[in-house]
Amino acid sequence: MKCFNDHSRDAVGACTRCGKGVCPEGAVYIHGKLYCKECAKVVLGAEKKSSTKPLYRSRRDVLICGVCSGLADYFEIDTALMRVIVVLVTVFTGIVPGIVAYLILCAVLPKEPK
Repeated sequence: MKCFNDHSRDAVGACTRCGKGVCPEGAVYIHGKLYCKECAKVVLGAEKKSSTKPLYRSRRDVLICGVCSGLADYFEIDTALMRVIVVLVTVFTGIVPGIVAYLILCAVLPKEPK
């Protein structure tokens, strides 16, 4: 099989997605499968879109409802830092709006699956 981009060269294999011959320079392996550069961009773009993380209340690091721990997991920061941020935002916005927002998140966010 010849390379699709340079017909004078032999291909290392066929693209899993489009079936075109792929040169060694244009070969991209994703999860052990061979793709051409164009198809690799599409596959990686689809993986990024499907890897969005849902927001849950945590089941493990819970003080009141697990909201701060769930937010910390979602934003990939330390739980203690998230608790400090929530307390500071609550204090500086007036106590009532912060507490109301926290209670709304307690009611709206689903619990993390087991």
